[in-house]
Amino acid sequence: MTTPARTAAALARIAAVSGARVEPQTLLPVEIVLELSGEAVRSRLCTFTTADGHEHCLRPDLTTPIAQLVATNALPVTRYHASGQVYRLPPRGSNDPVEHQQIGFEWFGPMEASRASYPEEDADALTVALEAAKAGGATGASVRFGDVAIFHAVIDELGFSPQWKDRLRRAFSRRKGPRELLEGVASGQTGVPALAASIGKLAEKEAVKAVEQMLADLGAEPVGRSIEDIADRLRDKARDQSPPLNASAALTRYLGLSAPAGQSLAALRAFAHETGLNLTAALDAFSRRLDLIAKANPPFWNTAVFSAEVGRRFEYYDGFVFELARDPAFERPIVSGGRYDGLITRLSAGQKLASAIGAALRTDRLSEQGAQ
Repeated sequence: MTTPARTAAALARIAAVSGARVEPQTLLPVEIVLELSGEAVRSRLCTFTTADGHEHCLRPDLTTPIAQLVATNALPVTRYHASGQVYRLPPRGSNDPVEHQQIGFEWFGPMEASRASYPEEDADALTVALEAAKAGGATGASVRFGDVAIFHAVIDELGFSPQWKDRLRRAFSRRKGPRELLEGVASGQTGVPALAASIGKLAEKEAVKAVEQMLADLGAEPVGRSIEDIADRLRDKARDQSPPLNASAALTRYLGLSAPAGQSLAALRAFAHETGLNLTAALDAFSRRLDLIAKANPPFWNTAVFSAEVGRRFEYYDGFVFELARDPAFERPIVSGGRYDGLITRLSAGQKLASAIGAALRTDRLSEQGAQ
């Protein structure tokens, strides 16, 4: 089967249940992507600056531009599917192409107050994504999955400060990001950069002047945030205290959890019992989702493994996440997907609410040859 034939077969499975096909914009303001995923993702963006000084990037995925259209009311809240080129600079040492074709779906719906229906939609989305990969000829692959909502519930229960919760949530989009932060705490590091510490000692007006001078010295302009906002954030970081060691130790233990799908719920419940954390709501949703997935019996699921550290490079994921890959380290996923219920709210500055889940397939990795 040729690559176009594989792509068409996979896309047909997605299109059957994913509403209208949409063609999202190729160019995005850089600040949109950075606001959603932080400066850490900048090294992977293909960026340029226009003559009027505005910085743009080629879309790094299809989710962000489609969600932007929904958030701005250019598209209604419903289901979509798409196919198109995306652009990411490869990691150092990788021979991945800068440009590759992605196909996928984004399912938007009304925000449910109880969220009771979400496990069913999670199971449906996973099943569609894996069936699409199989239809496209993917073989010899394994599933790894996680749940960002459980990670959020754990840090809420452990009593981290608001600053540390935000820091840990942002770090979760980086491989072993939370572990690195917590290891710094264990070694006596405050986790507060020297710049933040120095500016944090200043009064509000002096802090703004310091940031202005710093940017002037660098010949840089603020992107996506005002100078006042940058100064406030730095002062906020400087005021933060390192979290208690017992909370850090418990979170590190959670991040180390890994188990086959059939044993994952027991492992999570044992962790909650032994640490005294109330994770009932998150684990009930997790349990129902597992039951529904088992009933659907999607391809590749019989060897699926739960990992508490599974997340996404993009910070907007906030629930069930999954990936399909041939390599044991999951460095080159064929399928990546998950839930991002807060994305429309963030993109619309709180003016719009919508539940959301989606998945993306790399067409160049559907075949064994494309995995090389």
